[in-house]
Amino acid sequence: MSSCRARARSTRCRARPSPILSSKSGESSAMAKTVTLDAEPVKAASPYKNANQELRYKLYTLAIIVVILAAWELAPRMGLVSPIILPSFSAVVGALISLVQQDFFLRHFSVTLTEILIGFVLGTSIGLALGIALAVWPTAKRIAYPFVVGFQAIPKIVFAPLFIAWFGFGMSSKVVMAVVISFFPVLINTLVGLESVPEDARKLMRSIKATPLQTFRKVSLPHALPVIFAGVKAALTFAVIGAIVGEFVGASEGLGYLVELYKNQLRIDRVFAVIVILAAIGAGGYFLLEWLDRKLIFWRTDAQGK
Repeated sequence: MSSCRARARSTRCRARPSPILSSKSGESSAMAKTVTLDAEPVKAASPYKNANQELRYKLYTLAIIVVILAAWELAPRMGLVSPIILPSFSAVVGALISLVQQDFFLRHFSVTLTEILIGFVLGTSIGLALGIALAVWPTAKRIAYPFVVGFQAIPKIVFAPLFIAWFGFGMSSKVVMAVVISFFPVLINTLVGLESVPEDARKLMRSIKATPLQTFRKVSLPHALPVIFAGVKAALTFAVIGAIVGEFVGASEGLGYLVELYKNQLRIDRVFAVIVILAAIGAGGYFLLEWLDRKLIFWRTDAQGK
């Protein structure tokens, strides 16, 4: 009997859980739950929330535009600024409508647009070719790059009288001016984009016996295209500047010629109207290139989540 009681007592003692072990196991389970909760994936932002944020940003932009236009309209009307210096916004709109209805407007508009497009295409092509050449042949870069940088350091407007003397008052001098101003951003972006290709990617292509041309087509160029396209978009705005600068110096037609003409006549409302047209040309071309950028370079990593 005594042995049975002893065995029963020992069994009860073994079955009784230790408070220290219980507390440790409880802490372990709590830690496990904490780790499990921390390991839960972060939920992606709701598309409705993103849409609301985009709408809010657009409303902010629209509000700023409305404030600027209201101040522009009220300042001349309230006598804060002379209408000769700054015509009201409504006067500029009226001048713009009147200008585009004139028979001569289409001729001047087409001349400037042609100069911009030809200068942009030639400048982009030259910048792209030089950038690829300097990136592919390091020896050529060491020899030619200092001359390119030195040429870019010169203010381009000083070349305008020379180009007028060399190429005449026609369209050629304005095209050359647009090319000279617009090629450099394409050259620099092409060079930077091609030189920023990861070395591991190059080694991988060499390990599979790829030729230099195949490496350029499959790795280097796709990697550099987003950077190159940024330079192309900048080149378009510079081509507009180059064409207008050339027309300022010497021209008998074009939108720059109209700006000079209306400035001498103190028709500042029409000067602003031409400026609005030039801004529309530059912005329209930029947004067109932005759309092509998103469509053609679909593999880019967009940090802004567009």
